[in-house]
Amino acid sequence: MNLRVVMVDSSYNARRDIDSKVKWVENDFELVGEASNGEEALALLPHVSPHVIFTEIRMPKMNGIAFIEMAKKRWPDIKYVIVSNYDNFDYLRQAMKVGAYDYILKPVKPEEINQVLKRAKAEIETNVRRYF
Repeated sequence: MNLRVVMVDSSYNARRDIDSKVKWVENDFELVGEASNGEEALALLPHVSPHVIFTEIRMPKMNGIAFIEMAKKRWPDIKYVIVSNYDNFDYLRQAMKVGAYDYILKPVKPEEINQVLKRAKAEIETNVRRYF
Protein backbone atom coordinates (compact mmCIF):
# COMPACT_ATOMS: atom_id res chain seq x y z
CA MET A 1 0.00 0.00 0.00
CA ASN A 2 1.31 3.43 -0.95
CA LEU A 3 0.92 6.02 1.77
CA ARG A 4 -0.30 9.27 0.17
CA VAL A 5 1.13 12.46 1.70
CA VAL A 6 0.30 16.15 1.34
CA MET A 7 2.53 19.01 2.54
CA VAL A 8 1.04 22.33 3.67
CA ASP A 9 3.56 25.08 4.38
CA SER A 10 3.81 28.69 3.23
CA SER A 11 7.54 28.19 2.64
CA TYR A 12 8.47 26.49 -0.63
CA ASN A 13 11.96 25.84 0.81
CA ALA A 14 10.49 24.12 3.87
CA ARG A 15 8.44 21.84 1.61
CA ARG A 16 11.55 21.01 -0.43
CA ASP A 17 13.49 20.29 2.78
CA ILE A 18 10.88 17.77 3.93
CA ASP A 19 10.68 16.28 0.45
CA SER A 20 14.44 15.71 0.39
CA LYS A 21 14.40 13.88 3.74
CA VAL A 22 11.56 11.42 3.17
CA LYS A 23 12.47 8.02 1.75
CA TRP A 24 9.52 8.05 -0.65
CA VAL A 25 10.10 5.05 -2.91
CA GLU A 26 11.89 2.87 -0.37
CA ASN A 27 8.97 3.04 2.08
CA ASP A 28 6.05 3.17 -0.40
CA PHE A 29 5.25 6.79 0.40
CA GLU A 30 3.94 9.11 -2.32
CA LEU A 31 3.75 12.91 -2.33
CA VAL A 32 0.36 13.64 -3.89
CA GLY A 33 0.03 17.38 -3.32
CA GLU A 34 1.28 20.61 -1.81
CA ALA A 35 -0.40 23.77 -0.58
CA SER A 36 0.92 27.04 0.83
CA ASN A 37 -1.89 27.55 3.38
CA GLY A 38 -4.89 25.85 4.95
CA GLU A 39 -7.40 27.25 2.45
CA GLU A 40 -5.46 25.82 -0.51
CA ALA A 41 -5.13 22.51 1.31
CA LEU A 42 -8.88 22.24 1.97
CA ALA A 43 -9.52 22.74 -1.76
CA LEU A 44 -6.87 20.14 -2.65
CA LEU A 45 -7.86 17.29 -0.31
CA PRO A 46 -10.92 15.94 -2.17
CA HIS A 47 -8.77 15.48 -5.28
CA VAL A 48 -5.82 13.62 -3.75
CA SER A 49 -7.22 11.59 -0.79
CA PRO A 50 -4.12 11.67 1.43
CA HIS A 51 -3.42 9.41 4.38
CA VAL A 52 -1.02 11.88 6.05
CA ILE A 53 -0.73 15.66 5.97
CA PHE A 54 2.31 17.61 7.14
CA THR A 55 1.30 21.15 8.07
CA GLU A 56 3.00 24.19 9.53
CA ILE A 57 1.15 26.09 12.26
CA ARG A 58 1.76 29.71 11.24
CA MET A 59 0.64 30.39 7.66
CA PRO A 60 -1.25 33.20 5.93
CA LYS A 61 -5.02 33.02 5.31
CA MET A 62 -5.59 29.91 7.47
CA ASN A 63 -3.15 28.59 10.04
CA GLY A 64 -2.42 24.93 10.65
CA ILE A 65 -4.57 24.62 13.79
CA ALA A 66 -7.67 26.04 12.05
CA PHE A 67 -6.91 23.88 9.01
CA ILE A 68 -6.74 20.66 11.07
CA GLU A 69 -9.88 21.60 12.97
CA MET A 70 -11.84 22.14 9.75
CA ALA A 71 -10.34 19.23 7.80
CA LYS A 72 -10.91 16.69 10.60
CA LYS A 73 -14.66 17.30 10.37
CA ARG A 74 -14.69 15.96 6.82
CA TRP A 75 -11.61 13.69 6.85
CA PRO A 76 -11.24 12.36 10.42
CA ASP A 77 -9.03 9.41 9.46
CA ILE A 78 -6.18 11.46 7.98
CA LYS A 79 -3.07 11.68 10.17
CA TYR A 80 -2.30 15.39 10.64
CA VAL A 81 1.34 16.06 11.56
CA ILE A 82 2.48 19.52 12.61
CA VAL A 83 5.95 20.40 11.27
CA SER A 84 6.94 23.70 12.84
CA ASN A 85 9.72 26.09 13.77
CA TYR A 86 7.95 26.78 17.05
CA ASP A 87 9.04 24.86 20.13
CA ASN A 88 6.06 26.27 21.99
CA PHE A 89 4.03 24.32 24.54
CA ASP A 90 0.88 26.34 23.79
CA TYR A 91 1.09 25.41 20.09
CA LEU A 92 1.65 21.78 21.00
CA ARG A 93 -1.35 21.83 23.32
CA GLN A 94 -3.54 23.43 20.64
CA ALA A 95 -2.37 20.87 18.09
CA MET A 96 -3.25 17.97 20.38
CA LYS A 97 -6.66 19.50 21.18
CA VAL A 98 -7.60 19.54 17.50
CA GLY A 99 -6.34 15.99 16.99
CA ALA A 100 -2.86 16.30 15.52
CA TYR A 101 -1.13 12.95 15.16
CA ASP A 102 2.36 14.26 15.95
CA TYR A 103 4.41 17.44 16.27
CA ILE A 104 7.85 17.65 14.64
CA LEU A 105 10.25 20.56 14.98
CA LYS A 106 12.16 22.10 12.08
CA PRO A 107 14.76 21.58 10.88
CA VAL A 108 13.31 18.16 10.23
CA LYS A 109 15.51 15.17 10.99
CA PRO A 110 15.24 12.45 8.32
CA GLU A 111 14.94 9.61 10.83
CA GLU A 112 12.17 11.42 12.73
CA ILE A 113 9.99 12.22 9.74
CA ASN A 114 10.40 8.75 8.24
CA GLN A 115 9.55 7.14 11.61
CA VAL A 116 6.34 9.16 11.85
CA LEU A 117 5.35 8.08 8.33
CA LYS A 118 6.17 4.41 9.02
CA ARG A 119 4.14 4.49 12.24
CA ALA A 120 1.20 6.12 10.47
CA LYS A 121 1.39 3.59 7.64
CA ALA A 122 1.41 0.66 10.09
CA GLU A 123 -1.65 2.04 11.89
CA ILE A 124 -3.51 2.70 8.65
CA GLU A 125 -2.75 -0.78 7.29
CA THR A 126 -3.88 -2.36 10.58
CA ASN A 127 -7.16 -0.45 10.43
CA VAL A 128 -7.70 -1.41 6.78
CA ARG A 129 -7.20 -5.12 7.61
CA ARG A 130 -9.84 -4.88 10.34
CA TYR A 131 -12.48 -4.00 7.76
CA PHE A 132 -11.63 -6.74 5.25
